[in-house]
Amino acid sequence: MKKTDTKSELAKTYGILIKNMGEGLCVLDKNFAPTFVNPKFCEIIGYSRDEILGKSAFQFVKGKSREILKKELEKRAKGESSRYTVKVRKKNGEEAFLLISGVSRFDKKGKFAGTIAIVSDITERKRLEKELEERTMELEKEVKKRTQLLVDLYRGVAVSEERSRLAQEIHDSLAQTLATSLCKTEMCEKLLGDNQLEARRELSELRKMLGRSVSSTRHVIFGLQFPNFHRAGFIAVLKQYFQEFERKSGISCDLKVKLERSLAVRTQVGIYQIIREAMNNVRKHATAKRVDLELRTDRDGNLHLIIEDNGKGFCLKKILARSKSAKRFGLKGMRERAKRLGGSFAVETARGQGTRIKVKVPLKKKEK
Repeated sequence: MKKTDTKSELAKTYGILIKNMGEGLCVLDKNFAPTFVNPKFCEIIGYSRDEILGKSAFQFVKGKSREILKKELEKRAKGESSRYTVKVRKKNGEEAFLLISGVSRFDKKGKFAGTIAIVSDITERKRLEKELEERTMELEKEVKKRTQLLVDLYRGVAVSEERSRLAQEIHDSLAQTLATSLCKTEMCEKLLGDNQLEARRELSELRKMLGRSVSSTRHVIFGLQFPNFHRAGFIAVLKQYFQEFERKSGISCDLKVKLERSLAVRTQVGIYQIIREAMNNVRKHATAKRVDLELRTDRDGNLHLIIEDNGKGFCLKKILARSKSAKRFGLKGMRERAKRLGGSFAVETARGQGTRIKVKVPLKKKEK
């Protein structure tokens, strides 16, 4: 077979390949005007072969894509190849995204002769990417919304628990005292005419009872107050709390704090709530004369809280069994708060041997 025949066969084969290939093919001259396009390219941009050849490549792109095309074709003149995306407007007015792979062409003398570009229609892919991005944004908004709902729910549970605890305390102290005082007042009214001595005795008892009620009410109000850790500092807040507790209760307090790292606000709040609940139990039930508190961090990044009193102690099994069937916010509340901090809670006690509360909380790396 002659050499010319071989070239003819190859040209015929390449022609069939180019004509039927699944990607667009566009050949530009040195002025970036199309000199050849295959049928797929015409199909992609919606113009006929005659409407494309000889025209400037820039007339098919607009806006930012025109700047992108200009920079990319400048690379071709320097002999650089690249892949890039442009947006074109088809003849019917529809927009299409094209992925273009361009290489440079040079003549026999090595001079720049134009460029060859393989063009892929990625409009559908872009549409799916945009839809995925929109769905992702919607999902992120939904996740944020759900997260906020969980945060609000957590806060609501915490607030509800605190309200229930305070309601129980008010019921156990103030409400019952006032109810008893009302009965004694009615009794005194009846006795004033017939038995003034008995009336005086009842009035004296009523005065003592109201005095205890005032003291109890002050303790409840003291429990409602929540410190500003940012302003005063966590350790300063603890010292102030124990000074006030010692003054109001008459119970001696020894506070030892050794923190090698700062605590996150969430940890400060949780630990403070546990301390306050424990001290409330000491005041109400322990009949203690002294309380020792130790708060420290160890080398493994854990926070340790130990609260020990020299009170009368109690039967732990009975209290735990009672807390399951009744609304008790002491041990249960402290355990729940320690759990929310990711820590552990333990109680050591026995009748006549005082009580020791131990809390261990692993600190996160950011708490530095």
